[in-house]
Amino acid sequence: MMYRMFFVALLTLMFVGGAKDARGEKWEQLLQKLYPAAKQEGEVILNTSRIEEVGGKEGVEKFQKRFPGIKVTRTTMSASHVPPRVIAETRAGRVTIDAFRGGPEYANVLAERDLLLVINPADITDRPVKTFFGNRYFKTTDHMSGFAYNTKLVSKQDLPKKYEDLLDPKWKGKLVITLRGGRIGHLGAFWGEEKLLTYAKALAAQRPIWVTRNTESMAKLASGEGHVGNASYNGVQGLKRRGAPLEYLFISPVPVLIRGLSIPKAAPHPNAAKLFLGWLLSSEGNEALEELGVGTVEPGTMAGDAAAAVKAELAFHTIESMKQEDEMDEKVSAIWKTLSQR
Repeated sequence: MMYRMFFVALLTLMFVGGAKDARGEKWEQLLQKLYPAAKQEGEVILNTSRIEEVGGKEGVEKFQKRFPGIKVTRTTMSASHVPPRVIAETRAGRVTIDAFRGGPEYANVLAERDLLLVINPADITDRPVKTFFGNRYFKTTDHMSGFAYNTKLVSKQDLPKKYEDLLDPKWKGKLVITLRGGRIGHLGAFWGEEKLLTYAKALAAQRPIWVTRNTESMAKLASGEGHVGNASYNGVQGLKRRGAPLEYLFISPVPVLIRGLSIPKAAPHPNAAKLFLGWLLSSEGNEALEELGVGTVEPGTMAGDAAAAVKAELAFHTIESMKQEDEMDEKVSAIWKTLSQR
């Protein structure tokens, strides 16, 4: 129920935002106020493993065209490595990134140490936004995780419709599963711990192809090594654009993770970082994300409409639910790592 309540509230928020946008582009005026100081800094260094998550190459070019004189540099450090890096660099007196994209769990490590910049949303956007940790972390996208399938190897009539269907003998040796339990850990909130762990053991008995990351799983699906496996909606869309025979598989409840941006308090180019964040939250930035299939899961978005078309139940992560889910993920992962070595 917690997930559904959050989903309804979020939809209402976005509809209000649409009405405001129709009255004009106030965001442009807000960002023009930031532009002189940002231009004087001359650069913004963004950390994200995937450029699509910050608008893609085309989006970055739109930003630079609108705000000439600001170079966009991207680093690709894993989000999990950002907190220790920023902590160490802050102590040394030289932080090397201006903004980083990742889950709230990584931003929280820095927020607890008061190492993130506090930003008044009204200074950078006229759109409703979701922020966390006292306006230190801004949600920019939703990340649907779960499963995908190879369209050349699996017909639509054979697709699994619920998680239990993955236990059918026909999938033995044909599943690709990440050893981290996050793709099913959310089920603990729906099923309870006992049923979830029993299911995790049964899934391992299917002798899946074990991998460590979603990207590896999707690569094996695209090559035909596996038939059904772990994937993200965003990742599938990117591979489909390059011709991969993949389709995202909506098995309810679908976990939807928060993804966003934070700016370290000691960032070398804080004004340019605020300007880029404001642009990413604008209608123009949202359009760049949507064109790449990496926007939010809302009515009228690519992901939102795709989920609605199959009446998928979406399990949105909340800050409150993450601790419980992390505990389930660790227990599932421990089972899989033990069984995968046999």
